[in-house]
Amino acid sequence: MLFAGTSGFSFKEWVGPFYPPKTPAKKYLAYYASLMNSVEINHTFRRFPRPEHMEKWAAETPESFKFSIKMHQSVTHMARLRNVSAAVAEFIAALDPLGPRLGVVLFQLPPNFRANVDLLRDFLKALPSGRKCALEFRHESWREPAVRDLLREAGVALCGADVEIGETVPETTARHAYLRLRKEPPYTEAELEGARRQVAGVLAEADDLYLYVKHDAAGLAPAAVERLKAP
Repeated sequence: MLFAGTSGFSFKEWVGPFYPPKTPAKKYLAYYASLMNSVEINHTFRRFPRPEHMEKWAAETPESFKFSIKMHQSVTHMARLRNVSAAVAEFIAALDPLGPRLGVVLFQLPPNFRANVDLLRDFLKALPSGRKCALEFRHESWREPAVRDLLREAGVALCGADVEIGETVPETTARHAYLRLRKEPPYTEAELEGARRQVAGVLAEADDLYLYVKHDAAGLAPAAVERLKAP
């Protein structure tokens, strides 16, 4: 199944282009969730999630809606995956009020974080079971078969983060897949067609694909999501 949305939803500049005129901020999520089936939350990279916020989000969205949540920087950028099992468990426990609405927990590594296969193996073993996770590697040294093999063994998705839309089909390492389109919309017809091919290619290998379009000041990202979902 395709769970598609934007990276974030709480943008006041989207009032008019996406949200109806005069929509108050407290109504953004309910309106967004009436049109989209997923959203990626990035502000948890800087602030740990609060259970009361998760309860509020759950109350404002259908049970079928999915939130994908970026892991806090203390785990990925400060500790750099070392001895982080307690912090990861605390972070994920705070998401429990989302219930079935929790999609994927995204671990985005720093661009200068070079590959360490032994460290990755220990980190993956310490992840809580029963949660969907994805890893976004941003240093090219991680592009090696041993890394893919470890992700497959752990059932963790390899996150694809494309600046050039529709160029490659991300390699599938779990029953769920994760794709971030990092180019701001609008997209050309050729880019949209390429992205649709990506989606089809991934869904031929995985049960679910979580796909997120980069937010933009002009409010074009939600329309880009709808066009990507069009046959």
